[in-house]
Order: sequence, then structure tokens, then C-alpha cells
Amino acid sequence: MNGRLLIVDDDLRINELLQDIFIMEDYEVVSASNGQEALDILEKDSSIDLVLLDVMMPILDGWDVLGYIRERFPVKIIMLTALSSESSEVRGLREGADDYVSKPFRRAVLVERVRRLVRQKRQTDVQELHLGKLCLSQSRCMVFLDGNEVRMTGKEYQLLLYLLKNNNVVLTREQILDSVWGIAFDGESRVVDSQVKMLRRSLGDWSQCIRTVRGVGYCLDGEVVAQ
Repeated sequence: MNGRLLIVDDDLRINELLQDIFIMEDYEVVSASNGQEALDILEKDSSIDLVLLDVMMPILDGWDVLGYIRERFPVKIIMLTALSSESSEVRGLREGADDYVSKPFRRAVLVERVRRLVRQKRQTDVQELHLGKLCLSQSRCMVFLDGNEVRMTGKEYQLLLYLLKNNNVVLTREQILDSVWGIAFDGESRVVDSQVKMLRRSLGDWSQCIRTVRGVGYCLDGEVVAQ
């Protein structure tokens, strides 16, 4: 079995076509016909690797669902939509989608994009990153200090993950923006400073491991162990 997918599309014909394609490619598949149904499935099923998410749907559309998923569930997301404009694609990537595919899609290309993203997720799922008593679990998308969960936003989590993976390396604000917010983000680089401030507040005394490099960016100091 190559992975577990959630297909979200209110067009029954396309939904069933996608199910058939990926079952033939040896994926386990569950499906939903609207955004709310998709969220209900994700709340109960932690084994989902990737969501194929349509944009135009009833009850909750793809944009609403995208933001909710990105903040709460460690899954990959491909936006699948008939909206082929550049602005729609940029919006999808900016708001947290891992990829964006326009309808009508080419089967082989879509299958390869799904395969690549599922492989990426499964590679990270097996790792926990430890810095002293600080632990980031990639499989559960959670952070712990002294064994106690640290509640934080999705962006705080992504920022901490990037810092831990690049420990003892001075990272510029631009590098952090590209990796955490995505290359399509066109806001001010000072948003990084605000997010680092929030992350430090969440980490309490452990915030001292995040060092400010004046005029450049930030560096997380210390030995990180991957398990």
C-alpha cells in the first residue's frame, strides 16, 4: 500500500474517477463530497497522508477547508480545481497547499505529484527532533517540553521545525519566509520577527535557544537529535 488519501470533491463523477485511479495505483482511498465531511473524516482518521481538495464545494469551500487543515492536521494537500487563473494558484500556495493542479488534469502527472508528496510525508513521520528536553514530533505535529505539550499555532510549529532542522545555522529572514510562508508570499519580512516573538513566548525559558543575529535573522543554538 503506497499511502492513504482523502479525496474531496462534490462532483460525483470526478470523485469516483479519482478513487478508481488511486485504488489502481495501490493507495487506500476515502472520499468526501463537501468540506465539512472532509474535516469530520480528518478528525477521526489520523492515518491520512494526503488530501486532494477541490475548491468549489457546498457547505465549506476548499479555501475554508485548506486553512483549517493546515493549522491542525499534518497532511499534504493538493488543490484540484477548474479555477486555472494564476491568482487562484498563488492563493492556494500562499495559504498552505503543497501543490495545485488544474482540471482537466493529466493522470500520470497527478499520480506522480501525489506519490512525491506522500513519500515526503512518510519520511518525516518517522522522526522526532530533540533539543534537550524540547521534543518536536513530526508524526503528531506536536511539541513537548519536559513531556508536557506546548500549544502553538501552525505557523509557530512550522517555524520551530525549520529552525530545528537547520540548528546552528544563521538563517536570514528571507530564507525563513520562503520555507515557512512559501515563495509566493509577498508580505513584509518583518512578519518573521512577529512570529519568532510568538514562538519564544510559547517556549518560555527555552526561548533562549533562539538567537537573534542583528541585521540578518535568527539561529537556533544547540545539538538536535533526530529519532
